[in-house]
Amino acid sequence: MAIRLVVTDMDNTLYSWIDYIVPAVEAMVDAVQLATGFPRIKVVQSLKQVYSKYESNEYPFALQESSIFAEFPEFGSFDKLVIEPARMAFSEARRKYLKPYKGVAETLATLKAKNLVVVALTDAPRNPAEQRVKRLGLDQWLTALYTMPGFTFPEGPDGAALVAPDILQRQVKGEYRAACPSFELPRDWEKPNPSGLEQILATYDMKASEVLVVGDSVKKDVAVAQLLGCHDAWAEYGTYVSLEYRERLDIISSPAITRRHAAHVFEGGAQQLAPTHTLSNFAQILKLVDTL
Repeated sequence: MAIRLVVTDMDNTLYSWIDYIVPAVEAMVDAVQLATGFPRIKVVQSLKQVYSKYESNEYPFALQESSIFAEFPEFGSFDKLVIEPARMAFSEARRKYLKPYKGVAETLATLKAKNLVVVALTDAPRNPAEQRVKRLGLDQWLTALYTMPGFTFPEGPDGAALVAPDILQRQVKGEYRAACPSFELPRDWEKPNPSGLEQILATYDMKASEVLVVGDSVKKDVAVAQLLGCHDAWAEYGTYVSLEYRERLDIISSPAITRRHAAHVFEGGAQQLAPTHTLSNFAQILKLVDTL
């Protein structure tokens, strides 16, 4: 039976999450250090505490919820002098380092031209997941995006949003939303829970034999695909991480965050479960779609 639906992971499958998040957070830390004069370890640990709470290095309101803000409780000046330069530093690093893997855009465009349903299923929260596919221009080829629950705006004691006015305005205008529809899954459906993939199959009325699942994690992507009887392809290329970046990631990220966005880091070289297909680049999906 022909493949009619491709379900792809995002982080380290469509782009390298580690190669982007490490320099982006480091740039943010540098900016906060410069603005406050605080020691690097104080800035890192303050941010890391908030990141760990939300299990995401991309929680955009970490500074106003951090112990750093507790020392500068007036939001207006703190926003202008600390948050804004930190946000700009993060954004500039993201612009520089967040790139799709070679062949990803062309492959997604070809799959859409073949009239296949292409869905992204990620354990990332909705907000950063939408922003990434939007910034990379991948949302124009995705049928839908399935994510973990998104973030809400933090509030002060008076109930006012601790967010810059321009961000609130962009949110109201929908400027952060992807071109494709996005759906938030329950938090406990994070992979390797198969419920998210089951819902996608039911939504598009697909049999497991008509579905190809692609991802960099054997335990979270390949295992779920095999459990439900779908075709599976392991994005081995997404598991290549330099020791230097791995060590720098440990400084800024908690194990829970790394496990969510880069589970392969903890899986090691020996796989208890054998992938049916192994990819050295994303474009090899096209051959699988034509031959399976």
